[in-house]
Formats: sequence, C-alpha cells, structure tokens
Amino acid sequence: MVMPGVGVHHRQSSLPVRIIRMIPLMLLVLIAYFTVALFAGDPTDDLKDPLLKVLTDPWFSMGLPSGGVWSFTLEHVFIGVSLIFLFFELVKATGIGGEAIAEMAVSTVVFILFLVLFLTMKSAATSLFFILTMISFIDVLAGYIIGIKVARRDFSVG
Repeated sequence: MVMPGVGVHHRQSSLPVRIIRMIPLMLLVLIAYFTVALFAGDPTDDLKDPLLKVLTDPWFSMGLPSGGVWSFTLEHVFIGVSLIFLFFELVKATGIGGEAIAEMAVSTVVFILFLVLFLTMKSAATSLFFILTMISFIDVLAGYIIGIKVARRDFSVG
C-alpha cells in the first residue's frame, strides 16, 4: 500500500523563486501606501490633506436597493488587497522548514516597520495605516501560531 506523500519527490524551486516567496506580501502594501503618499503632495493650510483626499475620494458610487449609496475608494482597495494578501500569507505559514521560518522572521520585521512608521511619520497617521498595521500584526501572530501547530503535528506524526 502506498501512502500519500511517501516516496514522492517534490521538485525544488529555483533560488529566485524561493527568495520571492519569502517576501511578505504586506511589504508590497507598505510600499504602495508610501508611493501614494509620496505622489499625493504636501498639505497646505487652505486645503484638506492631499493624502487623505486621494485615499477617501470616491472612485465610483452605486445606489443600493436599500436606498443607501455605496462609495468605493482607494482605502477600500488597500484594505481589500491586504486581506487577500493575508489569506495567501496564512497559506504560506502552513509550510515547514527554513524558508517558512525565514519568511516569518521577515514578516515580523515588516510588522515592526509598520508600527514604527505609524508612530513616527505624519503620512502614516491615518486610520487606514492603523488597519494595515493590524493586518500585518495578524499575519505575524497567525504565522507563528500556525507554524507551531504544523510543527507539533509534523513532530507527533513522524
């Protein structure tokens, strides 16, 4: 009887592919946020903060059957993409081995970067950035918890 996974050789990914997999997706969100902040411009006394304007101006609005109006903004894009990335990060957290440990360490660094930037940069002092910081924290926390659970299960089976 052949057991699933026993004797099956998995093809090793190339080094560039393994390195790309180790990059936390939340780092891409962080880079995108500060790219938007960079091109939004500096606030002036007579205008609303241009970054907040870019983030909160509706891209489109749609009437709903309830009579309410739903508006879609760049903030919604950031949150939606971050949640999708969180899903993929959680799937990556189920891996074992050195690459998974290294990816968790880099995710921790990205979370610390989010936190430091939130506390020290004026352009990061938004509710959106706080939510992104929390998503990054959940990524790190869940990554460690899932990694420990997977390692325990792997240890008890082997």
